[in-house]
Amino acid sequence: MADLSLLDNLNEVQKRAVTDTDGALLVLAGAGSGKTRVLTTRVAYLVKVMGVDPYNILAITFTNKAAGEMKQRISQMLGENPDVWISTFHSMCAQILFRECERIGYNKNFSIYSEAESARLLKRIMKAPADGADSDKNAKLFDTYFGHIKKIKGFNRNPEDYAASIGESKIRKETLRLYYLYEEELKKSNAMDFDDLLINTVRLFEECQDVLERYQRRFRYIHVDEFQDTNRIQYRLIKLLAAGSGNIFVVGDEDQSIYGWRGADISNILDFKNDFPDAKVYKLEENYRSTAQILNAANRVISNNKKRFDKILYTSKTGGKRVEVFNAYNDREEVDYVMRNINDLVTLAGMNYGDIAILMRANSLSRQFEEALTLYNMPYRVYGGIRFYERKEIKELLSYLRIALNPKDTDSATRVINVPRRGIGDTTVQKLLDYGDAAGKNFFEVVGDIENNPVVNQAAKQKIAAFGKIWRDIIDASEKTDAPQFAEYVLKASGLLDMYKADDAEPDRVENLKEFVSAVTLFKKDNPGKTIEDFMRMVALISDADEMDGSNSVTLATIHAVKGLEFKVVFIVALEENIFPSSHAVIESDDNIEEERRLMYVAITRAQERLYVSSSRSRFRFNQRQSNLRSRFVAEMIGNVPVKTPTAAQSESKSAGKASVFRPSFTPTTASGDTSGYVVGRKVMHTKFGEGVIVSVNGEGKEKIAGIEFPGLGIKKFVVAVAMANMRLL
Repeated sequence: MADLSLLDNLNEVQKRAVTDTDGALLVLAGAGSGKTRVLTTRVAYLVKVMGVDPYNILAITFTNKAAGEMKQRISQMLGENPDVWISTFHSMCAQILFRECERIGYNKNFSIYSEAESARLLKRIMKAPADGADSDKNAKLFDTYFGHIKKIKGFNRNPEDYAASIGESKIRKETLRLYYLYEEELKKSNAMDFDDLLINTVRLFEECQDVLERYQRRFRYIHVDEFQDTNRIQYRLIKLLAAGSGNIFVVGDEDQSIYGWRGADISNILDFKNDFPDAKVYKLEENYRSTAQILNAANRVISNNKKRFDKILYTSKTGGKRVEVFNAYNDREEVDYVMRNINDLVTLAGMNYGDIAILMRANSLSRQFEEALTLYNMPYRVYGGIRFYERKEIKELLSYLRIALNPKDTDSATRVINVPRRGIGDTTVQKLLDYGDAAGKNFFEVVGDIENNPVVNQAAKQKIAAFGKIWRDIIDASEKTDAPQFAEYVLKASGLLDMYKADDAEPDRVENLKEFVSAVTLFKKDNPGKTIEDFMRMVALISDADEMDGSNSVTLATIHAVKGLEFKVVFIVALEENIFPSSHAVIESDDNIEEERRLMYVAITRAQERLYVSSSRSRFRFNQRQSNLRSRFVAEMIGNVPVKTPTAAQSESKSAGKASVFRPSFTPTTASGDTSGYVVGRKVMHTKFGEGVIVSVNGEGKEKIAGIEFPGLGIKKFVVAVAMANMRLL
C-alpha cells in the first residue's frame, strides 16, 4: 500500500492539486498559501505513490535561489540527488542547446555572454565607423541603444515593429542598425546572450521535430513555478514541451504579476484555459502568513482589478492588530512617524530590527529614511539595492562637487574625466598622471595646461580641454552661489543630468540625482548660513555608517525587491498619487494601474503581524515642494475608516517636523524616558555626532522635537524620545 504520509501537512485543496496527476492543471496560489510546498509535494507524490520515473519529471522556476530551494525540499522527500530535472528556464535551455545546437548552426562549444560581455560587444560595434552614424554621439547614448536591443529580444519582438514604436527617427534607425550588427557579431563569435538561450531553444524545437519529440518523451510531467511571471517566449517553450503528454502543472498568482515592464505577460496565466481547454483549476486561498486584518486589506485592494480570477485570501489565525494608517502634513513628519513607531516596536513590543521592513515604490524615496535611521543609530540594510549615497550616479555627482571644492582631489577627477563619455580613455589618463608626477604638477594643473602637454595628441588635447573648462566653471560657481544653486548648477554643467535623461533604461538615476539636490536644499533650510562643504561633511558621515549583516537590521527596499519575502512588521510609505501609483501608470492606461495595484497587494501581503501605511500631503521631491493626493489604494484598502492627520495646532510646528502620530493600538502613551530636560541652550552628548547644543524645541513628551547644532555638522532635528538611546544631557 502506498505511503500517503507526505500529504499529512496539506489542506484539502492542496491535496487535490497534488493528487490530480493527469492533464493540464492551473493552481492559483494566493500570497502565503504554500505554493512551493504543493509543487514539491506533487513531484514526490508522482514518484513515491504513482511510480513515475524521476527522469520523466521537469520542474522549472525563475531564479537559482528558488531552484535550490526546490531541490532541497524534493531531496528531503525522495532522498539525496533524485533524478528530477529541476532548474531555471535559462539553465534548462543552456543544457539542451549544448547537446543540440549543431542542428541550428552553432558549434557545441558556443559561449554564453553575460550582460557585461554583451555590453562590451555592443560598445565595440559602436566604435566602428559607419556611414551617417555619429560615433561620439552614439557613445553617449550607449545605454539607450543597449536597452532597446534587450527589449527587442527579451520581449520577443519583431525588430522592425519594435523600432517603429520608438519616437525619434534617428534613434529608430540606429537601433535597427546596431541590433542587426550585434546579432551578426554574436553568430560570428559562436556566442549567445541570455535571451538567445530561450529564443534558440524554441527555434530548435520548431525547426527540428525529432529533437522536440525526444524531449517531449523525456518530460512527461512538466511543472512551472511563478507562472504569472513567464514571458511570451518562455510560454511558447512550455507549450511545445507539453504538447507531447499534455501533463502540465503550472502554479502562480495573477494578483502578484508585477514584472510587465520587463516582459512578463499576465495573459499567459489569465488565458491558460484557452490553450488548454480541459485544464482543471485549483485555488489556494488559505493564507499561512498574515493576520485576518492584513488579508482583509489586501483583498479589498485587489478586488478593484478587473483582469483577475475570483479568489479571496483567508486565514484560520485569530487575533492580530488593526492596520495603522497615517496621513502626514509633510514628508519629514512621515519619516518621524516611522522612526517613532520602529522605536516603540523594538523598545516596547519586543520586536527585533530584523523583523521590520520599510517598503516604497521608487528607490529615490529611500534617502530620507536612510538619513533618519543613521541619525537614530538604527541598523538597516538596503535590500536588493545600494545605499543612496553609494549609488553610481550619486558618487559621480559627488566627485564633481569635490573637484570644485578641492581641485587637488585627483581620485575624484579621474573618476569623472570621462563621465559623460568624452573619448578620454584610461591610457590617456594614465599618461597625464605619469606626466604630472614627473613634472611635479597635480592633475588640475596638468589639465589646465593641456595645450602645452607633450604626451598626448591634439585630438586628445581638445577633449581634455573641454573637461578642463567644465572644471574651471564649476570652481567659479562654487565661489558665487549658495549650496542648492551650486549643486543644481554642477548637475547640469557636468552633463550628468542630460546623460541619464537620454538613457531610457535608467529613469531611476535621474530621480536620484534630483533627489540629491533636494537633500542639499533641505540641509540649507535646516542650517541657514551653512555651506556646501558642511553638507559634504554630513554626507561623509552618513556614507561611513556601518554596513550591517542584515540579520538584525531594518530592511529598506522597493516593493519589487522583496517579492517572495515576509516580515513581522511592514511600513508602506509615500502612498500618494503619481508616486504609488506611479505617474506613468496614472497617465498611460488601466493596465498599468492594475499592475500598480498588484504591486500594492504584494506589499501588503509581505506583512505577517503588523502593517503601517503612510502618506504625506506635501513632499519635497526633485527640489520642489509638491502637494499630493493620497493614493487611491489607501481608500480602497480601508474603505471609510477615518485616517488621523495633524490638527491645525500641530501643523503650526510643521517646520520642526512634528508628527501627529496615529498610534498603533499596542503602544502605551507614556514616554519611554523623561524628555523634560531637553530645553533650548542645554548641551548634549551624542554617541555619533559628539557634543551639541539644543537650539530649538517643539512639542512635549514623546512628541518633542529638538533641533541640535553640532560643530561642523549643522543642525539636526531629533524626536527626543527616540534619540535618547544614543544621547545624554550634559
